[in-house]
Amino acid sequence: MLKNFFRVAFRSLLRQKAYSVLNLLGLSLGITCTLLLAMHIREELSYDRNFPKHDRIYRVVSTSWSKSAPSLAGEMPKNFPQIEAITHLAQAGNQVFRTADGKVGEARGFYADSSVVKVFDLRALAGDLPAALADPDAIVMTKSMARRFFGARDPIGQKIRRNDQYDAWVKAVVEDMPANTHLQFEYLSSMVLFYRNMSPKMLSNQSWMFGWTYVLFRHPGDVDRVRAGLTDFWMKFRSDFGRDVAASDAASIRLQPITDIHLHSDLIQEMGPNSSILYIYIFTAVAILILLIACINFVNLFTTQSLKRLKEVAVRKVLGAPRMQVVRQFLGEALLLAMLSGLLALIFIQLALPFYNQLTGRGVSAVDLFRSRNLAMIALIILCTGLLSGIFPALLMAGSEPSTALKGTKLPGSRAAVLRKSLVVFQFVASGFLIIATVLVYRQMNLFRDKQLGFDRDQVAVIHYYGKLRDQISRQPEVLKNEFMSSPDILAVGRSSNIIGDDLSVESVQPSPTPEGKDYPNIRVFRVDESYLDVLGISLKEGRNFSRYPQDSATFIINETAARTFGLAKPVGSLLENNSNKLQGRVIGVVKDFNFASLHNQIEPLILEYRPAWTTNMLVKIRAGRIDAGIAFLRAKVKKISPDAVFNYGFLDDHIAGLYRKEDNMSAILKVFTVLSIIIACLGLFGLAAYAAETRTREIGIRKVVGASTASLIRLLSLDFMIPVLIGNLLSWPFAAWAMDRWLRDFAFRVDIGWSVFGLSLLLTGVVALLTIGFRCWRAARANPVRALRSE
Repeated sequence: MLKNFFRVAFRSLLRQKAYSVLNLLGLSLGITCTLLLAMHIREELSYDRNFPKHDRIYRVVSTSWSKSAPSLAGEMPKNFPQIEAITHLAQAGNQVFRTADGKVGEARGFYADSSVVKVFDLRALAGDLPAALADPDAIVMTKSMARRFFGARDPIGQKIRRNDQYDAWVKAVVEDMPANTHLQFEYLSSMVLFYRNMSPKMLSNQSWMFGWTYVLFRHPGDVDRVRAGLTDFWMKFRSDFGRDVAASDAASIRLQPITDIHLHSDLIQEMGPNSSILYIYIFTAVAILILLIACINFVNLFTTQSLKRLKEVAVRKVLGAPRMQVVRQFLGEALLLAMLSGLLALIFIQLALPFYNQLTGRGVSAVDLFRSRNLAMIALIILCTGLLSGIFPALLMAGSEPSTALKGTKLPGSRAAVLRKSLVVFQFVASGFLIIATVLVYRQMNLFRDKQLGFDRDQVAVIHYYGKLRDQISRQPEVLKNEFMSSPDILAVGRSSNIIGDDLSVESVQPSPTPEGKDYPNIRVFRVDESYLDVLGISLKEGRNFSRYPQDSATFIINETAARTFGLAKPVGSLLENNSNKLQGRVIGVVKDFNFASLHNQIEPLILEYRPAWTTNMLVKIRAGRIDAGIAFLRAKVKKISPDAVFNYGFLDDHIAGLYRKEDNMSAILKVFTVLSIIIACLGLFGLAAYAAETRTREIGIRKVVGASTASLIRLLSLDFMIPVLIGNLLSWPFAAWAMDRWLRDFAFRVDIGWSVFGLSLLLTGVVALLTIGFRCWRAARANPVRALRSE
């Protein structure tokens, strides 16, 4: 019996080769897309769950800040016995390391105390990890960093120089952090080293957001008890600032689960760029839509194949075959076809993995594909697709009347035809939705690239300086600048503490004297030199630029938004006081508002403070078309002035583009999968058009005999498919408009949805569908009517 089942199933597949190939190809592409998206979604959702105690680790944050004060880690355990351990990390940033044998490279890391080992269960591959994190002269490296600098040698005890300023000894090596954690580092240094250069007053400053504080609770249930007492604790902790300030701060403090950081956190000065749960919803919707499109194809084409076997089923019934045997036959064939599609999908996924990894920045290998959870997912998709797709044709065939079936094939007006048209409508609802979403994301990304930000970002190289080179620039700022400006390819040179797009320092600045009862928000502060505005072409609205002569060490330039925030009718000459740094100075100029942060945000108040000694970046404007020559010239000059310095540089426009990397990735992924979804939908449409042409062969022959033109026949045959396609597209509009409006709300500067995007979607789906079915209809209309009518 089983042998007979397989023989019939394979004969059916081979007898209808074109339909079988379309079915296999459509479903396998759908499974491929769905599995790739599912792997991406699962990876995003798994962030920070690799830590064994992830359900007990929380970060202390406020409404807007991810960082907290240094004294917090010492005070919280005194008030909450539910805390098993507490640790904090401070940014050490990218530093340049040099080994004794001259190997040089850059690495990113943090300052940490020894309790970080217990909180995150860091495992030492070599050395004593807690002892290393208690020693200010020690450094902890990841396995990959140790291999990069020391090769096959044992790194423990090796000396390495940091930023050409001081030596450190490798005392421990840890495993590399997995890709799915927000805590990414290549090295750790002792917090003692960080504290060594800080005054006791600074370390006790409760307003200084110096680093990230993580709490490990004894039991998961302890979190709620600590949350209940957090307000009272914060009122005591901040009591030096007065009851009103303490109460205001207490309302904002909260405990954030570590597993929420990657997808649910977008606070000031995060450890690195996070993603958003919104993108998970989008990718989940895309995966479901593509799988549904593929399944609908499968249902339509399999039903079409089944209808051609009505006579076969009728003969079986006449010979005594029971209803359930027919159901099992067709369900089995659907499952067999789905299984073959699954096997083909595995091949497609392996071929697509290099492109997928490039698109998403992942490192998925073929081995990962054959993990049990991925194979289980494929098996589930195959089982559900096969059963859901096969159940309708199986019941349809089993319920057909033998007497009716033996007279001929079902007419297009049957229940099967109605279902097919309904499913085509749904397919193009999904396709239209994806097209509209892709177009709007593409336009938003173009806005990021093309919007005038209020400064010139093109051909601006950013050179990061450190160690001896930084000391030399601080002592003799004009030396390197004059060397750079000696080339006609270099147009301007300036310095800054940060790069546009960075999270800037937020400080307490207010007019002096402060009006009675007036409260001002904290303000973004940027340290620059006298040439910064010239390099970026930032326009002064009033006043003057900074100058080394006269000495402007206590002067500020503010933007228009800051002038409005402070309520300064005549800002130039106004006195401001920076309470965070105990600095008082006058406003000497006002610049026009420019986008110094990403376009996710409105333009905020900004203060440019003249403090070249605090700068670490040199911005160099290079003549257009001379980038390579300009960089080579800059490299040579840095080498001449500081032979041991590493020439670290990037470009401002690349840095700004990095602010939108998650949107860029989403745009690229959407474009690829939207194209694939349209291809899958069109494969099914082509098969249905071919079936419709076959079932109406005689009608076409008669119409041609009585004088119908080829164009009128193409129009007649196409209309049956174009109407469901157009209805589906129109139905997609409200869903797409609602979803994209929700997404665009995340941006302060955004494109208008507008009617043009809906018209473009309608035109695109209409043209693609018409081309898909037009060729098959043209062939049917051009056929010789004698062949169609010779059996009549």
